[in-house]
Amino acid sequence: MRIKKYVLLAALLGFIAVSKAQNGGSIKGHLADTVEHKDLTNTLITVMNAGDSSLAGFTRTAKDGAFQVANLDTGRYIIMITHPYFADIFENATLAAGATSDLKTIHMLSKIKLMEEVVVKGNRSIFMSGDTTVFTADSFKVAEGANVEELLKRLPGFQVDKDGKITALGKKVERVLVDGEEFFGSDPGIATKNLRADNIKEVQVYDGKSDQAAFTGIDDGKSKQTLNLKLKEDKKKGYFGKIEVGGGLKDKSEIGGDNKFNNSIMLNAFKAKRKIAAYGIMSNTGMLNLNWEDQEKYGGENENMQVSDDGSAIMYFGGGGNRSDGIPTNWNAGFHYSNKFDADQYSLNAGYKFVKINAPAYIRTNSIQFTPDSTWKNNSVNNNFSSDIRHRMNLMIEDKIDSMNTVRIRATGNKGLLKTEGDLYTENLTQDGRFITRSDARNSNETNNGGVDANVLWMHKFKKQYRTFSATAGINYSNSDNKGHQYSKAEFYKTLGAIPDSIAVIDQQRTNNNESKSVNARVAYTEPIVKDFYLEFSYAFYKNNSIRKRFSYDKGGSGDYDQLNPLFSNDFEFNNTSNAPGLNFRVNKKKYNYSFGTTVNFNQYQRINHTDASNSLYNFTNYNPRANFNYKLKPSESIYGGYSGYANAPSLDMLQPIIDNTQQLNQRVGNPDLKPSFQHSFNLGYNSWKMLTERNMYFYSNYSITQNAFVNFNDYTNLVQKYKTVNANGVSNFYLYMGYGFKLKKPGIRIDINPGYNSGHSIEFIKNAANPDGVKNSTSRSSYNFGLGIQKSFSDQKYNIWVRPNTSYNNTKATVNTSVNQKYWSYGLNSELRGKITKNFELRTDVNGTYRQKTPDFTNNVNFTIWNATAIQRFHKNEFEFWFRVNDILNQNTGYNRYGFTETYRTVLKRFYLLSFIWNINSNKSAAPAK
Repeated sequence: MRIKKYVLLAALLGFIAVSKAQNGGSIKGHLADTVEHKDLTNTLITVMNAGDSSLAGFTRTAKDGAFQVANLDTGRYIIMITHPYFADIFENATLAAGATSDLKTIHMLSKIKLMEEVVVKGNRSIFMSGDTTVFTADSFKVAEGANVEELLKRLPGFQVDKDGKITALGKKVERVLVDGEEFFGSDPGIATKNLRADNIKEVQVYDGKSDQAAFTGIDDGKSKQTLNLKLKEDKKKGYFGKIEVGGGLKDKSEIGGDNKFNNSIMLNAFKAKRKIAAYGIMSNTGMLNLNWEDQEKYGGENENMQVSDDGSAIMYFGGGGNRSDGIPTNWNAGFHYSNKFDADQYSLNAGYKFVKINAPAYIRTNSIQFTPDSTWKNNSVNNNFSSDIRHRMNLMIEDKIDSMNTVRIRATGNKGLLKTEGDLYTENLTQDGRFITRSDARNSNETNNGGVDANVLWMHKFKKQYRTFSATAGINYSNSDNKGHQYSKAEFYKTLGAIPDSIAVIDQQRTNNNESKSVNARVAYTEPIVKDFYLEFSYAFYKNNSIRKRFSYDKGGSGDYDQLNPLFSNDFEFNNTSNAPGLNFRVNKKKYNYSFGTTVNFNQYQRINHTDASNSLYNFTNYNPRANFNYKLKPSESIYGGYSGYANAPSLDMLQPIIDNTQQLNQRVGNPDLKPSFQHSFNLGYNSWKMLTERNMYFYSNYSITQNAFVNFNDYTNLVQKYKTVNANGVSNFYLYMGYGFKLKKPGIRIDINPGYNSGHSIEFIKNAANPDGVKNSTSRSSYNFGLGIQKSFSDQKYNIWVRPNTSYNNTKATVNTSVNQKYWSYGLNSELRGKITKNFELRTDVNGTYRQKTPDFTNNVNFTIWNATAIQRFHKNEFEFWFRVNDILNQNTGYNRYGFTETYRTVLKRFYLLSFIWNINSNKSAAPAK
C-alpha cells in the first residue's frame, strides 16, 4: 500500500513538473560590453521573486553573452546580474502565463568606472546611448489620455511652442520618427499630436544624418535634429485610436465668424513590424495637424517669399501672397502603411495626405521707418481670403539584397491649387500725421502647383571591414502656374497737403509660370587607413534649370486685357551647374570621435534674358569646409562642436532686373551684379545627465558670420520706395541656450532653469535726397532671456501642476538714425494645472500670458492673458469621454505681435465654447491606461 502511495506521489510530482515546463514563463536577454569589449561568458544571472526575494532560478551566460531562465511561474521578478569585473545590475520583469520577457541587450559597466558613476538600470529616466539622449517616457508623468506633444512639454530641455514646433536640448527639431521610420512621410504634427503618450516607451534625441552619411559614418552637412518615438512592445499589437466629435458656439461679443466644430479620427493597426494608420480632421478651431513646413506655408509664409541672410528683411515676389492668418476651416486626411518582409530583407513605407484650408483673415500692421534725416509711419490693413488644396504622397522602398548590398528608393510628389483674393490699404504719414502716400489695391490670384522629388541610394560593403562605397542619384521637378488680376490706385502728396498732387492707377492681368528641373548625384568611398581612422573620397554633381515667365497685360480699347506691358514683363532662364569633389577624414575612438574635410564646388551660373536676348555667364569656386567632434567625458556626459562653411547663390528673383509692381508703393528691383554669399558657422554644445539625482545640464551655442551677405538697398528718393538686394560684409548672429534641471526629492518638485542670449548684426543701405549714393546703416540687436520651469506631480498623479515664467531684455542700436535705438523688457507666463476631482472627473486649466514694456514708439497696451479651461468626464473604464472646453475665457487674444519697429494685429480665435465626445479605441484591453 505504501509503495502505491509513493508511486502516485511520484507520478503527481512528475505531472506538475511537466505542466510547469509546458506553461511556465521565461526571462532572456543578452549582455554586452561596448566600452572595453571584455568576455562576458559565465556571468551569473539570478532570478528572485519580487515579493520575498526567494530564489526562483539562475543561469550563466553563454559565450556570446546570451542567457535564458525558463520554467518560471506567473508573477513579478527581480533579476540580478553579477560579474567579477563589472558593476551589478538589477532588472525588473513581470511574467504572464507561458510568456517570455525579453530584456534585450544590457550594457555592462566596468567597476573601475563605478567610482565615476553608479549605474542603476531599470529606473533610468534619462540616459545616453552613444550619441543619443534617451528619455524613458513613463518616468515623466502626464495626464491620462495625453498625446505625445504633452509628454514632450514635460521632458527636461524641451520647449514646445503654440504652433507645435519643438526645441530639444537647445536645437530646433526638424524630423520626428516612429520606431525609427517616417510616419506619414516626415510629418511631425501627425505623430506628436495624435499618438498617445502612454504608447511611448522612449523618446530618443539625436543628430540624424542623411541616409548616405549614416552609412559611411562621415557627416555630409545635411544632418537634422531628430526625435524618434519608440513604441512599447505591447502597443505594436492590435489596433488603437481615437474618434472625436465636437461642436460649440462662438462668443456673442465676436463680430463675424462661425459657430465652432472640431471632428477628428485617428486609427492605428499595428502588428509586429506592420503599421497601418489613417486620420481625418474637420475643424474650424485652429486644429490643423500639419507638419511644420506646411504650417509655415499656410500660416503666413509665401512660396514667393525670401528672407535676407541677416533675417531682417522680408522680400515678396510674384503675384500676391497667401496668408491664412485668420481662422482657418480645415479638412485634413491621411493614410500610412509600412512593413518589412522576408526576414527584414524588404521594407516599404508609403503615405498619402490631403489638405484643404479656407482662411479669411484681417491683418493690420503699424511700423516706423527711418532714414538718416527723417522718420515716418507706415500703416496697412489687409483683408483677404485664401483657399488652398494640396495632395502629397511619399514612398520609401528598401531592399537588403545581401549582407554586402542595400538599395533604397525615396520619392515624394505633391499637387496643389491655391486661390487668393483680398483688399490692401497702405498709407505713409509724417510724424505729425500728414499723408505722404496712400494706396488702395484689390488682387485675385489662382495658382496651380506641383512637384516630384525622387532619389535612389546604393550602399555596398566590401569584405574588408569599414571599406564601403555608396552612390545616390536624384531628380527634382516643380512647377507653378499663376494667373491673376491687380488693381491699385496710389495717391502722392508731395506738398503734404490734404489733396494729392498726383494719382497713379494700375489695372493689369498677369500670368506667371515658374518651373524648375534638376538632377543630382553623389558617390562616396570610405577606406580604413589605420585602426579607427577612416578616409572618405566623394564627388557630387548638380544641374538645375529654372524658368521664370511673367507677362502683364493692360486694358486695351476694347476693354480686354490684351496690351502687353513690357516694363512689368519678363522671360528669364537660369542654369546652374556644380561639380564638387570632396575629401573627409574621421577618427572614431571609444571616448571621442572627430571628422574634418572639405568639398570644393566649381559652380557655373548662366542667366538668359529672353526678353532682350542677353546672356550672362558667371563662374565661382567655393570651398565648403566642415569639422565636427564629440568627446565623452563620462558615459552620460559629453561635449561636442563643429564648424561648417557653405555658399548660397542668389536666386533668379534677386538677379532679374525687372521691376515688380505687385505693391505699387513698394517695388522690388532686381540686381544682376549679385555675388554668392558665404556663411561661416561655429557650434559648441555640452550634455550632462545624473541618473540617480535626475540632474541634467546642457548648453548649445552657435555663431555665424556671412561674407557677401544678401541685404537690402532702400531707395527713398521718390515717393515710390524701391528695394533691391546687394552684397555686404559684417552680417552675423550669435545664439546661446542653456539648461539646468534637478528634482527636489522630498517635495517631488522638478525645476528647470533656462538662461539664454542671442545677438545679431544686420546691415542695410539707405538712399535719399541727402545721400544719393546711399549710406550704410548697421543695426545691432541683443536679447537676454531667462526661463524657469516648475513641475509638481502629486501622489497617484491626482494633481499635476506646471508653471513656466520667462523674461527677456531687448536692446537695439543703429548707426545712422539713433531714433531706431530702443530698449524694453518683455515677460511671458505658461502654466497648466490638472486635477482629478473624482476617479472619472478631471479639470484642466492653462494660462498663457504675454506682457511687453511700452516704448516711446509703441505706446499701446499690448499685454494679454489667454486662459483656457476644460472639464472631462470619463466612463466605461475610460473608453468614452465628454469634454467641455472654454477657449480664451478673458477674451483678450488680440493676435498681436511685435518685431523690431513693426507691430501686427491679426484675426485670431477668441473666446468660444466646445462640447466634444471622445471614443478611445484600444484592442489591447489588458494594457493599463496611463496614470
